Amino acid sequence: MVKTKSLIKQLNKASENLSLENKSIFTDIVVYIRTSNIKVRDAEEFLQQILDSFLNAEQQGVSIETVLGTPDIKDYCEEIVKTYKSSYNYLSLCSEYVMYTGMLITILSIINYITQSFSIIKKNFLIKFTLYLNFNLGIILEFMLISIAIIAIMSYTKKSCFEQTVKVNKIKEFFKLWVIACLWISIMIACMMFLDKILVFRLNIIIVVIIGIALQYTGNYLSEK
Repeated sequence: MVKTKSLIKQLNKASENLSLENKSIFTDIVVYIRTSNIKVRDAEEFLQQILDSFLNAEQQGVSIETVLGTPDIKDYCEEIVKTYKSSYNYLSLCSEYVMYTGMLITILSIINYITQSFSIIKKNFLIKFTLYLNFNLGIILEFMLISIAIIAIMSYTKKSCFEQTVKVNKIKEFFKLWVIACLWISIMIACMMFLDKILVFRLNIIIVVIIGIALQYTGNYLSEK
């Protein structure tokens, strides 16, 4: 069985053969499908089928709407997503959630460990090695805020697919996103400044990293099944 990473590489390479117009449409389809909360492998296999349809349409000299049998490509993608989701049960996506949770734990734990070590160096003017990561209230809220931000970005990106926005709307959207980003960063900084002193528990950083990597690889292995 071809691994999902190989499918993604093949898709990216083959999509370069599309015309500029069809490539723009196909890019919207790729973004929409990949942010629709369906299994990564299902998404990539469907996108490969769609790409084949695009390439066949160009060879035949017809529009992609003719090949797909509908002028509403977004509605077509929505129906495909609903079909996939209807075949899932509650545990179907757990493997991928486990994988992404492991990635988040590993990356954020290492970053926070380095940050905490730097603060110790700054206060004492000495390098003090410690194998423990302090899980204070600030870090816990940081995990939650980053998770919420990822979900929000995916939802916004999906919503913006297949939309032709005028320049004025783009400026408004940019200003709105800039305000939200500034607010989110301010909250993150406030969490680090005022909640870092409230210690919840401590764990050995090696154990934390091992748990994160184990979750990542276990989730990735199960998602390939």
